Amino acid sequence: MFRRHAPQSSILTSRRRFLKGSATIAAASALAPYGSFVAAQERPNMEAARKEGQLVLWHADQDNDKVEFYKVFTEKTGIKAVGQRVLPGVALPKLMAEMRAGGTEIDCYDSSDEGMMDELQRQNFLMRYEHAHLGAFGREFKSDPQGFWTAYFINLNPMMYSAKHVADDIAPKSWMDLLHPRWAGQLGFQTAAAGSQYVWWYNLRNVLPADYWEKLRAQKPRAYASSTQIVADLLNGNLKMGGKVSAYQHVKGMRQGQDLKVIYPTEGTPTSSQVTGILASTKRPNAAKAYIDFILSKEGQEIWNKIQGSHSARADVRVADVPDLKNIKILVAQDFKDFTARAPHRVQHPVEQGYRPLSEAASRKSLKIGKWRYPRPTRTHQVGRAGQSRQEKPPSAARHH
Repeated sequence: MFRRHAPQSSILTSRRRFLKGSATIAAASALAPYGSFVAAQERPNMEAARKEGQLVLWHADQDNDKVEFYKVFTEKTGIKAVGQRVLPGVALPKLMAEMRAGGTEIDCYDSSDEGMMDELQRQNFLMRYEHAHLGAFGREFKSDPQGFWTAYFINLNPMMYSAKHVADDIAPKSWMDLLHPRWAGQLGFQTAAAGSQYVWWYNLRNVLPADYWEKLRAQKPRAYASSTQIVADLLNGNLKMGGKVSAYQHVKGMRQGQDLKVIYPTEGTPTSSQVTGILASTKRPNAAKAYIDFILSKEGQEIWNKIQGSHSARADVRVADVPDLKNIKILVAQDFKDFTARAPHRVQHPVEQGYRPLSEAASRKSLKIGKWRYPRPTRTHQVGRAGQSRQEKPPSAARHH
């Protein structure tokens, strides 16, 4: 996820800056149960990597895209890899439980939720590997301290529709337009198990009126496990409007000659970054580091983002048919600490099917949405032309129905 950093005075007192100031000692002791911190910083031994066995990865991307990328990775490195699509809302509790029990079979996770990876880092469950490509990524695309996770693509979340089923002149131009009666029961969103759905709400929560979320809920939006399913229903006419769809779906649609249209709303488009990192208990450290080296290299970024039709987080990588970010108004989190604090990571403990509050008091302060439990916001912000007070609301559109 893009993020802008706080003023220097607040940075100096933040937990993240404290960690950076004591990186060597803290990281060494934190990773002690899983292996040597010094060894984690070494470049991979490729001969050893090929003998460690098949690399096991989890991801939040489209399976076909990953299979194609893994094939190229194997051809380039000689390392076999197998992956499974596991969204953050399912992945986090499982990984937390397994790591606390002594380790997981998963070597790397390509996650759609930067906040989740930050929590794994905070729990000392990620290996710190300062790969050779860190200098090619801006600080907003890296963990702090750097080396725990790095963005492997930028994900925009606009609206989409099919020109075959919706006329251009009635298509919404803004997020507010989704409240029109014509879209009742015809809006599709991903479930809250997808990290990008939380990002969508977070980046719009102060942009839209306070009552927007309840009005959107009254439209009875439909929940989908993936944006691919949303696109399928848009094209076959079962759904009129994709309320939040990954922008690369439009690029893919254009490549296939589909009548898919994209809308970058006037208020702005919520934007996040997908990040990758190595689990600290990896049994294939050389292969895992080789994977990180490849996917974040210039070559790897060109291959991956061309396959998916997405924006690279590297400034030196550009995919020809992917829109230039300079021409799109994007909405990004201004305060990463606040962004992660509003996610459920710090107030619940993981159970197999999602999150459960630690107490009844914690339950009263949170709201369960799908597999996630969001804290009920209590702060009031002054926004809007009239400067009226607006109470933050959770992303009702992301609920299961």
